[in-house]
Amino acid sequence: MVWSMAKIGRLIVVIVVSTAFLLSALGLPVAASGSQDSGQSSPGGYVKYTLILANNTLVNGNFVNTDYAANPGPKCIAYNPSNGYIYVANSYSDTVSVIDSATNKVIAKIPVGSLSVPIGVAYNPSNGYIYVTDWGSNTVSVIDSATNKVIAKIPVEYGPRGVAYNPSNGYIYVANSDSGTVSVINGTTVIANITVGKGPWGIAYNPSNGYIYVTDSFSDTVSVIDSATNKVIATIRVGAHPIGVAYNPSNGYIYVTNYDSDTVSVIDSATNKVIAKIPVGYGPRGVAYDPSNGYIYVANSDSGTVSIISTGVSTNSSSISSVTAPATSTTSTSTEPTPSAVPAWAVAAIVAVAVLVVALLVIKRRRPQP
Repeated sequence: MVWSMAKIGRLIVVIVVSTAFLLSALGLPVAASGSQDSGQSSPGGYVKYTLILANNTLVNGNFVNTDYAANPGPKCIAYNPSNGYIYVANSYSDTVSVIDSATNKVIAKIPVGSLSVPIGVAYNPSNGYIYVTDWGSNTVSVIDSATNKVIAKIPVEYGPRGVAYNPSNGYIYVANSDSGTVSVINGTTVIANITVGKGPWGIAYNPSNGYIYVTDSFSDTVSVIDSATNKVIATIRVGAHPIGVAYNPSNGYIYVTNYDSDTVSVIDSATNKVIAKIPVGYGPRGVAYDPSNGYIYVANSDSGTVSIISTGVSTNSSSISSVTAPATSTTSTSTEPTPSAVPAWAVAAIVAVAVLVVALLVIKRRRPQP
């Protein structure tokens, strides 16, 4: 039997496809699709876990999900210390996901109204309410965290996005991206509008200095507002298209998500200087700090994932790779998932060996051409 190069080529393709199919049938993903450098050597921390919202699956390390079919479009994120829950605004589905930080699993989804396009979210400890900015309706939805129900809607200026609570005065601050202002709300009344940079988006309060940090998405900067005077006192250059911002009291750092850079800028609030950039998933937007475990949670809107950053300094500079495992019950208490993954190099080695064996057999059996 004479084997042509075309036949050998087709045989190799069949072997490669069959090998991948076999691995998939056994429940072993072909590779850690989308895994990236998690920045463990960064002084600002690294991504320890990723929660995939579409299937409620938790995996180790930084994982970039490329399956967009069921992506709810997570935009912003906030922590509620009264119940230990994380609240994520999903703009594509007009809902708010509730994550139990004890299990890092989604336990509820709250509808905020059709075409509301929820983006920003903040917790008010004085009344236990969650404030969600509805970009599509120019309102702020108020959720009672005791019942997880929307109890009020507050009209604000055009394009509300980021929202933050200031415990020093009890005010709610809302970044209006289409107006270039920050609205200051006392109860349900807007009492002031502060002019900031272009396209204000994310907003956070720093209790150590009483400042409000606002991401200017079209200026690639962060505006710093003194809440005592409601004046802008500093402007900080960060990554491309900054959106989310959060304060970490354990180290005094400000964490800023850079949507177009797929990174998180870490600002030392003592100097107002950027000291690190951490790579995360595609299109990072919302970011929040959880004091119960010291983690920073980042909502990656273009990946449909949440990056979970450990703020402790690690001496291990190697990247973390992982893929998804089968979804587990929301009542599971496991926070150390074991990924059922076959690394890309292992798959390549298996395929290479299979092809080599077949090639040797073909050469051995092949007869000379006349």
